Amino acid sequence: MRLFCLLTCMVLLSACRMKDPAEGVLRVTVKYVSQEPRCVRVEVGDGVHLAKADVPSGEFQDKEFRLAMVRKPDWNRLMNLTVTSFSAVSGTQCAGTVVEVRHNPSLDVAPGTSADWSVTLRATDADGDGYFAEAPGSERPDCDDSNSNAHPGATEPCGSLADLNCNQRVGCQEANCAGQSCDDGNACTTGDHCEGSGLEARCLPSQTTTCSQPTGTCDTPQACNPSSGLCEAVGSTAGKSCDDGNACTVADTCGDNGTCAGTERTCTTLAQCMEAQGTCNARTGACDFTPLPNMTACQDARMCTTADQCDGNGNCVGFPNACVPPPCHRVKQQCTTSTECEYEVDLNGACTTSGGAPGVCLATAECSAFPYQPYNFDPNTIAGANIGEIRTSGDITFDTAGLIWNPSSAISTAASLRIVSMPQANGNPPVLLIPVKKLELNGTLRITGPSPVILAVYGDVNLSQSILASGSITNPTTACGTSQGGTGTYSGKSGGGGGGAGNGNGTSGVEGGKSYNSQSHGSAGTSRPTSPEPLLGGCPGGNGGGNGSATPGTGGAGGGAIQLSVARNLTISKAIGASGFGGQKGIGGGGGGGGSGGRVVLEAFQLTLNVSASVTANGGGGGEGGNSSNNDGVSGANGSEDSANPAAGGTGGNTTGGDGGAGGTGTAAPRKGADGSRDAFGTDGGGGGGGGAAGLIHLRSVQSCVINASSVISPAPTGGCALP
Repeated sequence: MRLFCLLTCMVLLSACRMKDPAEGVLRVTVKYVSQEPRCVRVEVGDGVHLAKADVPSGEFQDKEFRLAMVRKPDWNRLMNLTVTSFSAVSGTQCAGTVVEVRHNPSLDVAPGTSADWSVTLRATDADGDGYFAEAPGSERPDCDDSNSNAHPGATEPCGSLADLNCNQRVGCQEANCAGQSCDDGNACTTGDHCEGSGLEARCLPSQTTTCSQPTGTCDTPQACNPSSGLCEAVGSTAGKSCDDGNACTVADTCGDNGTCAGTERTCTTLAQCMEAQGTCNARTGACDFTPLPNMTACQDARMCTTADQCDGNGNCVGFPNACVPPPCHRVKQQCTTSTECEYEVDLNGACTTSGGAPGVCLATAECSAFPYQPYNFDPNTIAGANIGEIRTSGDITFDTAGLIWNPSSAISTAASLRIVSMPQANGNPPVLLIPVKKLELNGTLRITGPSPVILAVYGDVNLSQSILASGSITNPTTACGTSQGGTGTYSGKSGGGGGGAGNGNGTSGVEGGKSYNSQSHGSAGTSRPTSPEPLLGGCPGGNGGGNGSATPGTGGAGGGAIQLSVARNLTISKAIGASGFGGQKGIGGGGGGGGSGGRVVLEAFQLTLNVSASVTANGGGGGEGGNSSNNDGVSGANGSEDSANPAAGGTGGNTTGGDGGAGGTGTAAPRKGADGSRDAFGTDGGGGGGGGAAGLIHLRSVQSCVINASSVISPAPTGGCALP
């Protein structure tokens, strides 16, 4: 063991331990990892004092050595340690170049205490070029310890691809390399030379190898291999779309072997008149199919054709059927070999309701008994079996009192009729409903008796004959009440005239005339409701005044009540009337008052009144009064059934009886009966009867009414039909 003393004593330690002196001991352990140092210098100081020792490599044991120093009492507390390795040893002193320096400053060691320090040397020379890595402070540092050609001062050619001289410049970046030959490492370039200077300098080629490219779609592209400088295939065309030149293949693509191939086209068809399997035409790529033999059964695109069969040319041909429209439709497009049957709603089409009744077609193509709701009955409640027909062969009368047709020989369909008696409110007389699917008249139909009549027609009506409703209500009648004319009184030798009856056109009847001796006249009948319901006939005029020897005139009967409810079209070319009758003449007594017109209600889907049509409900005229000499008066005229002319009152039978008043119409109000007078012979006259009021006409059409300007309507109708 060597001992060096400078200001203090430093010794190499053996395995045996010495007892630490009172001043304290500083122990240093030095290790190395790779490069064994030739000599190591250990220096300890406090900034004022310094102690050092050189230790040759022979002192290392298992890559380390230890030494100790007894510090002087006057050393500072903060100390520093420096360990330096050298490349050589001369005697007992380190020599050569500095390999590595490890410095540890500011070590705090309190006076009188000991400390242990350890330093590891990490310098390496893996490539054996005498330059060191991981060696701070080295005089021969190495920038690449894996390459013995790379170290400071090494020769670095302009074509180098690495920094060999450790100046952080590579190849062309070295000084004086501009324009010099180099190698960019790419065998596909020639004429490589340095361009630029400093760190911006680069090794650039004068020429780059260009590879010829194949022309086939599936040929692999060529590129130069930088390692060999040869043109080689790069990438793959597998899966690329191509054309193999065969029109009968589909989905042509390049394969792994560089060839183009596709999938053979399959030729199949669902065409009925072709063989299911066909062949592909290599020239066009189209599938060719063989037609099936002529007469082969098939089904063409039209459902309205039958006996469909192949024509031998691949076409399916059918034979058109007649188009049969469903109920409430008509044919719009006939069946052909190219078109189907087409239908459209037919509002004039015939149909049958679910109840078996004849119906009319609505815009929705539904079948309805009536396309509207009649005023006073429900047509859908009438069973089809109960809907008869009225066919007449001449003039005929229907008596509502006994439900009798007279003459019976004039109607051949009476057995098919179901006549329904329907009550009306407020004690009004019941109405007779006659449902029919056919109303065909070949003569005038006159309706008599006390009951109103509704003819419900499930279809069309074209009236070229008259329907006349004549009342036969006797005087007095509780159904009319105050609407019938009042009775005149009789005293002395004469009587007053009967009053005219009122009805439903908003006007009353008028009074009868007084007798010469001022016997009271009959009062005017009051007006009745002006609506189509209830269906009421006219009222009778009042009787004139009289006694056993002086016969009074009887009041005229009121007109009847008739309603035509037609599901479809109602066309009228003749008269439909319900006019009142005239008052009878007085024979010594007063004249009778005129009866009021009855009621006519016409309703239809389409109502048409032609030029010769007339619809009337005029009042009857009053009868003329008789006189005390029992001279007769003259009866008043019945209300007109085909004109709007007022019914004349009786006049001219004698000189002292009062004239009867004219009946009411659509243009004229009824007239009061005239008073009786006395002549030079003392003959006293009775009063004339008052005229009866006009009745009610009600017209209703779902579609706009068609009324000719020459049609007669008296009185003016209610219901909304516009008159020309």
